Amino acid sequence: MDMKTGEVLVIDLFAGPGGLGEGFSSCTTKDGSSPFEIAVSVEKEPSAHKTLTTRAFYRKLKKNPKSLKHYFSYLNKDISRHELFDLYPKQAKEAELETLGSPKALGEDNVLIHDRIQHLVSKHKGPKVVIGGPPCQAYSLAGRSRNAGNKDYKAEEDHRNFLYLEYLKVLSIAQPDVFVMENVRGILSAKVSGKEIFPQILEDLSNPGRITKME
Repeated sequence: MDMKTGEVLVIDLFAGPGGLGEGFSSCTTKDGSSPFEIAVSVEKEPSAHKTLTTRAFYRKLKKNPKSLKHYFSYLNKDISRHELFDLYPKQAKEAELETLGSPKALGEDNVLIHDRIQHLVSKHKGPKVVIGGPPCQAYSLAGRSRNAGNKDYKAEEDHRNFLYLEYLKVLSIAQPDVFVMENVRGILSAKVSGKEIFPQILEDLSNPGRITKME
């Protein structure tokens, strides 16, 4: 992906169907330009990944507004998604590259994910931002209520409580100018092994490189 000098490279983690990315990519300046360019989005859930790729494809088409008629034909179910992508193979390839070709999971596909991020960062000379929302089911009030009903549940054995560490590894690699880590209000009171997890998250965020060194 070629980026213009001055564009902000965006790395989107735990992207879901792309809500945070939509917000950043929709931001425009007074002259109508879009400073934020999503370089890579990481998501493991197949249906969310499909939406993520379709919206990435839409952003590529939007650069040539005349092409959008076919996107709207797809929305109206006049053509299939496959037919839409076949009409614009270059944009389809770019969208699939942006979303890593298929669902990918941080913690499981790190070699591929980290290599891609390192490549993008090495080529980019402008500002960078990392965004994303590590899974919040283990921290949310509703999730904790469900877990409380499971006598065998142990927070310290729930890997979702520690997926934020994967976010930190990417911070260490990308060295962004800014990062946005979204989560739920319940994270402030969530506990692991009897201790509140939020102070630990803040401490880890202050030195993300420490996580990589510990591996």
